Amino acid sequence: MKKYILFYLLFCLSVGGCAKDFVHPGILHSSEALRRIAGLVKNDVNPSMGSFNKLKAEPEASYHYCIQGPFRFISRSGEYGYTKSPCEDDFNAAYYNAIMWNITKDRRHADKAMEIIRNYAATLEKIFPMDAPLCAGLQGFILVNAAEIMRYTYVEEHNENGWTYKDTEQTEDMFRNVFLPILSEFYKTKPYTNGNWGIAVTKAQIGISVFLNDTKLYDDALDFFYHGKDNGTLPNYVAETGQIQESGRDQAHCMLGIGCLAEIAEVAWNQGDDLYGALDNRIMKGCEYLSKSNLGYDVPFHVWKDLTGKYSNWQSLGQASMGEFRAVFELPYNHYVERKKMEMPYTKMVLNRIRPEGAGFTCDNPGFGTLLFYLGKDEERERKGRINENLKENLFGWHFAAASLKLKGDKMMLMSSGISCKKKGIMYDAGSYPYIAIKISHLPKNHNKNWFALSYNVMSAPEFWVFGESDAQIMDGNIYVFSIHGAKSNNGTEFSKRLTNVTLLMDFGETGGEGVDVEWIRSVADLEF
Repeated sequence: MKKYILFYLLFCLSVGGCAKDFVHPGILHSSEALRRIAGLVKNDVNPSMGSFNKLKAEPEASYHYCIQGPFRFISRSGEYGYTKSPCEDDFNAAYYNAIMWNITKDRRHADKAMEIIRNYAATLEKIFPMDAPLCAGLQGFILVNAAEIMRYTYVEEHNENGWTYKDTEQTEDMFRNVFLPILSEFYKTKPYTNGNWGIAVTKAQIGISVFLNDTKLYDDALDFFYHGKDNGTLPNYVAETGQIQESGRDQAHCMLGIGCLAEIAEVAWNQGDDLYGALDNRIMKGCEYLSKSNLGYDVPFHVWKDLTGKYSNWQSLGQASMGEFRAVFELPYNHYVERKKMEMPYTKMVLNRIRPEGAGFTCDNPGFGTLLFYLGKDEERERKGRINENLKENLFGWHFAAASLKLKGDKMMLMSSGISCKKKGIMYDAGSYPYIAIKISHLPKNHNKNWFALSYNVMSAPEFWVFGESDAQIMDGNIYVFSIHGAKSNNGTEFSKRLTNVTLLMDFGETGGEGVDVEWIRSVADLEF
């Protein structure tokens, strides 16, 4: 018996450790996560429903989607570069329909996902250069997530078109023989790229390792994440300050890289390993640096000496794509803030501007994070008929016409010559809260005197209740209070005292470019502040 134990221990050491018990489904989405996602939609939870509605509107999320492949050879450039966009669409369609199947239980979505997976598993033979690692990494990760969901939620014994042993055999062969050789070759090659390449490769490798139940592939991905000699490792991509290896290049690639790092960490988290906490929460630091700099705040910057020596001349933050936020912020935010109860103030500011997240850019990241990764509260139900809009912290649902948001000092202001902003779908109980108060720290001289309105639709025709400063009680601290009871609409009716679906509208007209500093809008029961 002792000899057997010794032999077993030596065998484990020789293969790099004992076989791992993989959790399935368990790449980006565990069984628990899939139930949570479906529950967010079933219970009409906001802001998640905003992401779900965006997902539903995507042509690739429809079970009517027409597959554009399959292709024998795929590439992002060169002779087979024409396959890039249609292949990305196909892989996204497989993933989106897998998610829609999980939410709706409509087999047409499941069958569409299976159609795409089966066609590519039976056809795809090779990924061609020049940037084959990106193709295998980004597109491979989306496809393997679709396959993982379908393999463990749509099985043959329950559905005539469900996942079969043949599907397992062909799909595993595709990932092992088409995708993995590209990923493995990148790991062996002397560093030659910016870090987002290595990160994309690692997220595909860790995802495929779970799908294949391959402990060595999984361990190799983790080893590269920590120790690889490449710009795409955690310590080589994100500095202790949070600065990113590509910060001097442009912001789009930084968002790609940070998004992929969070996805790697989420896969590992589902498998019982905490990469989020690695190097003193380094991914969080990178996300905060990225958020803060793209919001317009000053951040420390040093000239980065990368491992290739080719990307060491950027002297300042890259301005390309500055402030153009991609759908990559919900995943790290919900882990660190909702799971771990940490603070990410700048990432929160970003999410307050972009929620609900929509589609990812091509196949770079999955997108729709406000549905797929949201762990917070139902914001609409929290209000319980009360208006409580803090425009300094949360712009979720607000739409701005002919206006832009800019920083003034450390505050956000509406900056434009003509400013209007509105938010629809607010449930308001005017009977319980007969006053609406608005705090405006700065109101230009040349503004519209009737700048605030509420409305709701009656028989599809909107009624407006317009309020001006002659109607307001002006309290200390530049707070304007309007009494809703007794107010007359444009049609001569009084405002309903019942719980009502309303639109808030502020239209300040021409302000000469001074800007309007609106801090908050609240409904209140009385005038005691």
